[in-house]
Amino acid sequence: MSLSKKTCRFGIRRQMAVVLLAVFTAGAFILYGGIHTSLWQNQEDQLIRELQGLQENTLIYIRQLLMLNHANNDEESYRQIAGDIAQELKLLGNKSLNLLDTSGRYLDGSGPFQEEKTGDDLLQALNGNASFTQTYPEPDRMLVFFSMPVVIEERTLGIIRYQVDASQLYVQISQTEALVYQTGASIFVLTFLFLAFFISRLLTPVQRLTKISHQVVRDLSKEQIDMQLLAQLADSGRRDEVGELSRNFSVMLEMIGSQFENMQADKEQIIKLLGSRQEFYNNMTHELKTPLTTIQGYAQLMEADQGADKNLTRQGIQQILQESTRMHQMVLQLLEMSDKAIYMEKQLVDLSQTAISVAQALEIKAKRYEIQIRTHFPEQLLVWGVEDRLRQVLINLVDNAIKYGDSHTVIRIDGTRRQNDAWLAVRNHGKGLSAQEQKKIFEPFYRVDKAYSREQGSAGLGLSICRKIMEEHDGFIGVKSKPGAQTVFYIRLKSAEIT
Repeated sequence: MSLSKKTCRFGIRRQMAVVLLAVFTAGAFILYGGIHTSLWQNQEDQLIRELQGLQENTLIYIRQLLMLNHANNDEESYRQIAGDIAQELKLLGNKSLNLLDTSGRYLDGSGPFQEEKTGDDLLQALNGNASFTQTYPEPDRMLVFFSMPVVIEERTLGIIRYQVDASQLYVQISQTEALVYQTGASIFVLTFLFLAFFISRLLTPVQRLTKISHQVVRDLSKEQIDMQLLAQLADSGRRDEVGELSRNFSVMLEMIGSQFENMQADKEQIIKLLGSRQEFYNNMTHELKTPLTTIQGYAQLMEADQGADKNLTRQGIQQILQESTRMHQMVLQLLEMSDKAIYMEKQLVDLSQTAISVAQALEIKAKRYEIQIRTHFPEQLLVWGVEDRLRQVLINLVDNAIKYGDSHTVIRIDGTRRQNDAWLAVRNHGKGLSAQEQKKIFEPFYRVDKAYSREQGSAGLGLSICRKIMEEHDGFIGVKSKPGAQTVFYIRLKSAEIT
């Protein structure tokens, strides 16, 4: 069993936290917008009411002054008594004001105003509309420039422009707004913390159940169940839906565990039987293949020669005797033990001499396909190992090089020492291996396309057995190749330290 999906890290607790945060953030923005708009709209309404009262009082006083001075209701009379009007309006508490004619020219008053920015209130007044402009010369100060046309009996006599200090109103509104924000923020934070605590307390049993279920899933993937976790799951102490879910889940896992144990026992028995039989068959057929090939090759050569070449006959008899003896030993070992690495004692092995011996043994087969085998060992490669097992690796690599190599090419076997390791490589020229084939070449039963091989019937176990032998010797086997280029199989073993 394997886990096909990763554990989700964005759980319910975090989802609820994100939702709460989003809701409270949206509420805060809405509240801020509502309060800000409402407060400053109230300020503007109050300011408008005050300015409307100022406008009405101003017009009343101007009418009275015109009547007292027996002046006409025209622009010329307004110019003549502009000083009196300014003086009278100043006495009413409006110290900052200017009287202008209908063209906007200054007549009398407090002098031209020094504004932070030019508003359009004067322009609106010249067009016959009362208007005001707000400026903020300092952080806690607000000045209002109010311009009004002086209209009496539907005649525009001039313009009056006031400078009103509304800083008190501005500060009052600002302080009120800050207080509301602080109060609202405190309420929001307390409410958020309360809801977060409540939700966390509500979800804690669910989170605990999730952790236990994850552990159970991991146990199932390892084909085992921890009964202590089942006890923890059943002892939730809750009497609600979560507790009922825990108890039902515990009962379900107990039933699965019972069935799992029965299935595991059956599975192990079947695997044991099949594994023993298959391993015996695979090892026996592959281990016997190479010596039989050597014996067959020399036998055919000696039969064709009919004893004419005494050296060939002597060498053939020696090789046949040697390989048949080794084959007999292998058969006995296969019948007596399941894993040779446990029982075979490692000895000092000259890997270079073993490789030369393998090259000589397979030279006849190579010549059959017009391939030469050359060895190059500038120094001894002494390692600790089982010579027969290491010989088996080299035979397999050279035999594969012959089967998959091109005719009229050379197979090179060379070795060297690098620091504390002995390296040996078998090189041949053939079709080569793709990157995908190099990843699978050491897997059991994997075979390269049969069309590339000179021989049929391979079970695809040779290289997997080679890797197993190298693992027995704490070594490594690898391959480097490209399609249509040289292929190099190499092994690495720890060099023997001779004292």
